[in-house]
Amino acid sequence: MAKKCIGVREWTGRPCQRPASSGSDFCFACRPQEGNEKIINLQHDVYHCPDDGQKLWYVPKRKRHRCDMCSGVLLNGKEIDPVVLENILELSEVAEEGLVVECPTCGADSDLSDVETPLSNFAVEWIFFVQKSRYHHVTYRGVSNVGHCKVCGSTWFPGPGERDALGKKIGNDRRHLWRDRLDIPQKNIPGPGERDTFGRRKMRDMARDYFSKQGQSSAREERMRLVTKKREKREKVKEKLCQHVDSNGHRCTMKKMQKKGSAHCYKHRPK
Repeated sequence: MAKKCIGVREWTGRPCQRPASSGSDFCFACRPQEGNEKIINLQHDVYHCPDDGQKLWYVPKRKRHRCDMCSGVLLNGKEIDPVVLENILELSEVAEEGLVVECPTCGADSDLSDVETPLSNFAVEWIFFVQKSRYHHVTYRGVSNVGHCKVCGSTWFPGPGERDALGKKIGNDRRHLWRDRLDIPQKNIPGPGERDTFGRRKMRDMARDYFSKQGQSSAREERMRLVTKKREKREKVKEKLCQHVDSNGHRCTMKKMQKKGSAHCYKHRPK
């Protein structure tokens, strides 16, 4: 049996399991990857997720590394959209000791592996929706600390976690987050900091402006509004419940009696 193809799947980054073609290290489907140095050296350039330590898979179609477990995405300085990077670096920086993680690119570099290169974290609001059926979709909102390495220029977009800011369980839908947000068409791109004749920043499409201060401010205000609305609704429901607490510290889940001024249910009413 012929040796296996050294190429990878175009959309997942997983190793190709087909036999290699005669006289080649690639199979018939992975032949376009023959001249790609990135693919050829993948077994030597191994990056690991800074959050959970899992191996990152390189996805040729999207030109990025991804984590299977948390759905985080790693982009180097050449792969990331320059306007998106410019907007992210203008956001407020988060400086907390517990949030410091090492750059996965510098950690895999033999010349820099002994040098500590922590990522600079920037608070980025995110929103994405997943179409569940023809008439139903679920919207998720939250905020993550996007890390940028000042040494190699790589940017790490962490996964959204198990639940969003409103408490919705995300599950496998998390893979949609950065896949949808970072897929930006590479045409008619104004350069970083490019201005018009009046000194104003040139208009860009909505996908890039989402990461700008104005776009992030709008997303943050909407998220806070929904979080406040949900908290107020929860408090109103709590006010209607019986105030009795048992010896184990558990509060009664029954509603209060309809009698005016009553604070307990029928079972725990004062005698």
